[in-house]
Amino acid sequence: MMLNTLTMTPEQEQHARAKAFYLLKKWTSWTFLNHAVGLYRDFLVAYAKQLDTPSPNQTELEAAYVSNFMDALVRMGEGIETLRKGSDKRSAYEALVTGSERGSGLLFGRSALEMGRTYDPFFHSLGVRDTNYTDSVYATGFAEGVWIEELSCLALKCTAGLDFIGVLTDGKRADGGRRFFEHWTYESLFQDARYPAWRYWPPGRSFPAELPPRPPKNESSEGEVYSDHEIPVEGIWEPWFPGDKVGCPNYFLKGSVAHRYQLEGTDEEHVVRWRLLWEDKRYHDGSLPAEEDTYFPPPIAQPKPRALPGEPCPRTGYWQSPATKKTVYVEAGNPMPGPQLTSWGAVIWDYCDPQPEN
Repeated sequence: MMLNTLTMTPEQEQHARAKAFYLLKKWTSWTFLNHAVGLYRDFLVAYAKQLDTPSPNQTELEAAYVSNFMDALVRMGEGIETLRKGSDKRSAYEALVTGSERGSGLLFGRSALEMGRTYDPFFHSLGVRDTNYTDSVYATGFAEGVWIEELSCLALKCTAGLDFIGVLTDGKRADGGRRFFEHWTYESLFQDARYPAWRYWPPGRSFPAELPPRPPKNESSEGEVYSDHEIPVEGIWEPWFPGDKVGCPNYFLKGSVAHRYQLEGTDEEHVVRWRLLWEDKRYHDGSLPAEEDTYFPPPIAQPKPRALPGEPCPRTGYWQSPATKKTVYVEAGNPMPGPQLTSWGAVIWDYCDPQPEN
């Protein structure tokens, strides 16, 4: 049953509102997005290892790794690093979205098809499949991780209002046409997957047994912003309709223009009054909110840190790579050194454990 802002029961509204608030914070969090970038990084580590098995198009594969796939990771890495500092979320999110679009287009986009990657045994070994959205198996293995990363960044793109557009699952209009959405409503947020390949969309819709506290409705009209006006404070805002009906919360970056609300089940966009629920001050003090511990199950064991050339160093110390036959010392946050390829293979830096004595 579709949830409609104007007709839902108080119990339905309370339940949906709590989940929406949790998801908006999750999709814009460092923990969620860093996990997504990690899936892409895992793919590139597997790519680098696969280069050790020569292919007929080895030169092209090595060139693509260095100039295309790594470039996307570096861009996303810049976004993650900027977000962790908490100072400029807009540039952080834009870097993540841009990097994700570059990387996923190399595997699933039109250029990937034209370059034959969907038929290449090299990419098949990494999980790329010659399929479409209606197939039950769209991608497997490391390539499926890239697909999940792309959907995670698409959710970020929608949440942060970065020129996203999507199609509603049950989106047919009375005239038979499709309905689109650009921002979250209860209808778009909790829709079912349109095709098997989109079974992870929207991504990360898992919740802890007890949701973290969320603020009550903002009953005050002080500081409210009408649709088509600029948002002064970064955070989660709630749309109020005439008659004091309240729609699905949305996240706004400071300086964004408050959008109109597309009423569930229709193409109608309404001017609403947006009221601030929660100001986003995450990461300004250098800490991660405890709530982010609920986003993913804790790992059984912490893996040894790994990094690729050009990425920000995740931990200060000595690093080694079989492809370079040497050990280097790198400060956390500085770019990992190159080259990206040697005659011994692709460079993958492993954190030395134990660390060499000075």
